[in-house]
Amino acid sequence: MQVVMEETVNILSWNSQYHGIKSIAIQRFSDSLNNFETIGVIEKPKIGLHSYTDIQPLNGINSYRLCIVFAGDVEWFSNLYKVITPNKTVSNSIEVPLLSKSKTSVSSPAPKPAEFIYTPSARIYTNATTKHIHINLDDALLKKYSIRFFDPSKNEILRISRVIKTKLILDKNNFNSKGTYSFQLFDGSVLTETGYVTVY
Repeated sequence: MQVVMEETVNILSWNSQYHGIKSIAIQRFSDSLNNFETIGVIEKPKIGLHSYTDIQPLNGINSYRLCIVFAGDVEWFSNLYKVITPNKTVSNSIEVPLLSKSKTSVSSPAPKPAEFIYTPSARIYTNATTKHIHINLDDALLKKYSIRFFDPSKNEILRISRVIKTKLILDKNNFNSKGTYSFQLFDGSVLTETGYVTVY
């Protein structure tokens, strides 16, 4: 996706490459709690170029993402794309010089990040051979399971609104990049399990 600012509006454009998409929602970051508001929806989009114009962008930083709903009700979230809408506050802040009381500084070496170790889930895990994400929920037909996946910054990047099969395989390409992602497994509105999967 690409975001371009023209005068007082922000124009989002992207190339849709998949068949069977039910809808694409354009979402804008609304506050510091990782909440997004949907500002536009394209129903049953066709393959090709699409665009959306945000005619009332926020002052300062505007962050956008796409929420794509596929035919199987699998929701996929794009990466965040940011653009800064100029305003008086932002312009003035750039003009303020930084004052320093010292001409020299001593920097200490950055501490090494602690190694992250987790115990894989028995029901949602990365297959060691295929590297895809396997989901085994034997009671899926009796429950109202849904699953949400989050990146290390706690941004939701993938959601399965209703699990209707006892065994599912999520292609690793559904995730934006390699790394460790957290997940939340719900039964209705009740959180029943949290854990992590690694995408190689």
